[in-house]
Amino acid sequence: MNKSKSSSFSQPTFSTASNEKRFKPAFKQERQFDDRADRRERHDKFAKNKPHFANKSPSRHENREFAEHSDRRSARTTRPTYRQPVLEPQITETTLGGVKVMVKSTGVSDKPREKKTGALSPRAPEKIKKNRAEEMKIFGENACLSLFTQRPETIVRVWATVEMSHKIGEMLSYLASNKKVYHIVDRDELELVSGSEHHGGICMLVKKPRTFTLSGYVDLPRKADCLLMLDGVANNPQNLGGILRTCAFYGVKGIVTSQPDMLLNANTARVAEGGLEYVHILQAHDGEAALQQLRQVGYQVVHISQEKQAQSVNSLKLQDKVVFVLANGWATKEDTQVNLSLANPLKSGLNVAVATGVLLAKWVAR
Repeated sequence: MNKSKSSSFSQPTFSTASNEKRFKPAFKQERQFDDRADRRERHDKFAKNKPHFANKSPSRHENREFAEHSDRRSARTTRPTYRQPVLEPQITETTLGGVKVMVKSTGVSDKPREKKTGALSPRAPEKIKKNRAEEMKIFGENACLSLFTQRPETIVRVWATVEMSHKIGEMLSYLASNKKVYHIVDRDELELVSGSEHHGGICMLVKKPRTFTLSGYVDLPRKADCLLMLDGVANNPQNLGGILRTCAFYGVKGIVTSQPDMLLNANTARVAEGGLEYVHILQAHDGEAALQQLRQVGYQVVHISQEKQAQSVNSLKLQDKVVFVLANGWATKEDTQVNLSLANPLKSGLNVAVATGVLLAKWVAR
């Protein structure tokens, strides 16, 4: 049986074949398949990362997945941005003495501020410089009322609160009859206009008071006169305003200084409580030359000193024409030096505004 079975099967024979002919087509076909796969992979990768302006629009499913991915990424990487609120003027209507009045206030608006466009006038910069040189702001009730009493024609514009408008009816009537602008605003708006929270309910834009020259002032003969000389004094509105107020209180008509702009200040005018309207500013280019000019026309020059050898203020005898010098230096032998207190234990003297009050009170009681 085994023999018959073995005889029915013949031993296979293998023919020799060249490896090149046998495997070349298969190798070439596999290589072509790999190239197509690579190109398809690169194509899919490019389609996935293609820009939004590509010709082929993504499907709805791809859009949703891309939006969710972008939201998660922006939540991790971006920071919240806050836009600063824009202050926008708001106008409301109220009744004042039976007359409708428009009240301007400042409110917060979410609208972006529109940028003004358009060409400026060629002379606009010159006008701005001229106005800044000739105009100033004054705020505070007493300062503004005194200005309206002394020189109302210099008022350019007025801002006032509703409460203050009840007190300045005469001023508003004058402004309306002379076609001058005034605004009824709230306190916040007035604080922005005046630049100070101590505005007192009213602010004015006015022409600066006229300054005089010392030479022109001394040319007019005077039997009795008192002047104050400020030079080298710190530019402190509290002190300067107190000096102006004290001079107006004692009837002193002139302050000699080489820096008139430090007296023409809104905060100084407020502290002066209207004193700026009653005192003339006498401009001198040189302090030492100004004192020599005053000596020649008969003024007694009095300097403040802390020296113990200086004359006591109690024994001081003042002439009818005197100038008190609140500055360091320029004292000569013919001048008078006075010590306001021989018992002073401090290393410094009095505040210049307080010292002015002591000297002017001495001159009034001479």
